[in-house]
Amino acid sequence: LNSVDISDDGKYIVAGSEDDIVYFFDRGSVTPLWTYDSDSKIKIVSISADGEYIVAGTMDNKVYLFDKDSSTPLWTKDVAGYQGCSRISDDGEYIIAGTGYDDNKVYFFERGSSTPLWTYSIGNNVYSVDISADGQYMVAGIHPKVYLFNKDEDDPVWTYDTDDYVQNVAISSDGEYI
Repeated sequence: LNSVDISDDGKYIVAGSEDDIVYFFDRGSVTPLWTYDSDSKIKIVSISADGEYIVAGTMDNKVYLFDKDSSTPLWTKDVAGYQGCSRISDDGEYIIAGTGYDDNKVYFFERGSSTPLWTYSIGNNVYSVDISADGQYMVAGIHPKVYLFNKDEDDPVWTYDTDDYVQNVAISSDGEYI
């Protein structure tokens, strides 16, 4: 497995695998509720707090959004670089995704559309992203910076220079702490 996430109540589990499959489980069974074969390695998965929505990113440059009730994606977005990191807000309303190699961008989506609300060119591989519970603030980590974004604009609120790669970032639920 490359990535696993669990809903806040522990009822639903999503897993992404090297075998190109997204697995969606109810904690009461080892048999998935559904699976989806993306035809490419699943790099990252994320689930909303209530387990209603799932986002998955693949090595063949795609971002998928699913509803928990179906293995058919609500939408798919092709991006120019491999989709290395993504997170979904607690209510499933907003998605942040980061890409690498040929693209090096942060994408910000609203659940209802595969057309990003905005994109921001980072200039280097995006290694990690996170989003506040309400989707108001997002953070992205690259080499050698941390970026903070507000959902209402595509320019960062601020950037912070580091001495090395930023492999993992996190933001508090209320967006106050990074």
